[in-house]
Amino acid sequence: MARNRRPDAPRGGDALLELLGWPDPERWWHHWQARGGLSLVRDRWTVPVDDAWIASLALPLLTRVEQAHAEDVPTLIGVSALPGCGKTTLCSWIKHAADHLGWSVEHLSIDDFYWPAAELERSMAGNPWGVPRALPGSHDLIGMERSLQAWLNGDCLQAPRFDKSLRGGRGDRCGSTISKPRVVLLEGWFLGAVVREHRDDAMEQQLTPSERQWRPKALTKLSEYVSIWSMLDELWHLRIENVDASARWKRQQLNTLLDRTGVNFAENELSDFNRMVEVALPRGCLDCIPGATIIVDLTSERAVREVRFS
Repeated sequence: MARNRRPDAPRGGDALLELLGWPDPERWWHHWQARGGLSLVRDRWTVPVDDAWIASLALPLLTRVEQAHAEDVPTLIGVSALPGCGKTTLCSWIKHAADHLGWSVEHLSIDDFYWPAAELERSMAGNPWGVPRALPGSHDLIGMERSLQAWLNGDCLQAPRFDKSLRGGRGDRCGSTISKPRVVLLEGWFLGAVVREHRDDAMEQQLTPSERQWRPKALTKLSEYVSIWSMLDELWHLRIENVDASARWKRQQLNTLLDRTGVNFAENELSDFNRMVEVALPRGCLDCIPGATIIVDLTSERAVREVRFS
């Protein structure tokens, strides 16, 4: 396919463009073609991506960033997706594209606010999956709220950074950054999820006794994140129907980490992590995020199937 031709839009794709202020998809496409189109900072994708992923998701999200940047007020955009779905890679590319275009944009993960090593170990002690991080309760919420609120009030954004390759893959904080962006992308695997009434009887029957004992603790901790979620101006939710796809994509992500840092997960560690993602929180918390404004349904091959709005 020629790079100057727009790939076929997914269901709801053109409606998303209209929501973003571009009722004519061809004009929108020409707008981005003039800025590099599918080749825009293409070398900044850390994994191979196809043209449809860029046209259906990356450029629309970049369009929203462009719109927010022009408004000249601090805008906090959330991106939520299960591990392996590509949210970190996507947001990283958005940051590089924004830099290339001269826009003031920052990319943060809620995981940048993991506790320092000693407190992180205490917060995760005794969890039945043996994961060193990632569960609700592993983040410094007071520090995260303080950083984001100061930025929203007009100050600089000061944020720690977390390196998952440190301590043999258990991770630790690694410095911090200070910036003053107009737009911040904040991403996380349970970003926006809230405790809600749910019936998860089938999964409840599959929980081990220790998992059944830990889940209420995870939900209690999850409820403490609501003050962070309330700061989001909008939330894009990349959603998959089958959690098995997340596990497969997480394996690919770890292979990339191994190539880049030399740090590898043992097979049992990966299995335990995937099990945690599957059962630590009820599926209803992750499948239906009430604050999501843009819902992007992905296929098992990590392609955009449909875009919807809430």
